[in-house]
Amino acid sequence: MEIEAKFRVAAEDLHSVGSLRQLGSYTLTPAPEPEQQLNIYYDTADGRLGAARHGLRVRRIGERALITLKGPAEVGPDGVHRRAEHEFPGADPNPTTWAPSVARDLTLALTGGAPLTPTVAITTERHILYASRDGATVAEICLDRGIMRAGSREHPFAEIEIELLPEGGRADLAAIAADLGAHVALTPEPHSKLQQAMELLHRQET
Repeated sequence: MEIEAKFRVAAEDLHSVGSLRQLGSYTLTPAPEPEQQLNIYYDTADGRLGAARHGLRVRRIGERALITLKGPAEVGPDGVHRRAEHEFPGADPNPTTWAPSVARDLTLALTGGAPLTPTVAITTERHILYASRDGATVAEICLDRGIMRAGSREHPFAEIEIELLPEGGRADLAAIAADLGAHVALTPEPHSKLQQAMELLHRQET
């Protein structure tokens, strides 16, 4: 289960947040290097995954590749997203090539075995801050800046995601968001990056 808070921010505010090393009662430790991500999303020609409010992504970070299947999100007014997520190493979006798993069975059931093709692409530079309290790392603060590409359209974005880790709780999520809001203007983002990119694609088609 993925639980995260998503916020739109001004691009210039990402740098100021990235320089923080203490946030209220949380110690912030940056990852050694930013992630340069290429995210390609897939669906059937008639949009069966989207119709079922699921998203299928192949993410490449250097030589690594990850397949992620995300389920429908429950989104609160505070920008907190909660949804099922299945993630595993791999680069082939065709579920018939995956090892037996819940993700494989679910994807085949949702698509009916129909071929999958790319829909949108999102390139992201992600800087990660690990938030710790009382010796426990409770959350990742992801500072994201990049470009959404849908057909011939492109759209830049800047977001902050606060994702709970196993040792964190909803109180940590709320506290970190409140403390960040004291430093920069945060606008709750109710839509995933996939939803935003698909809206861009649909605007092009109409």
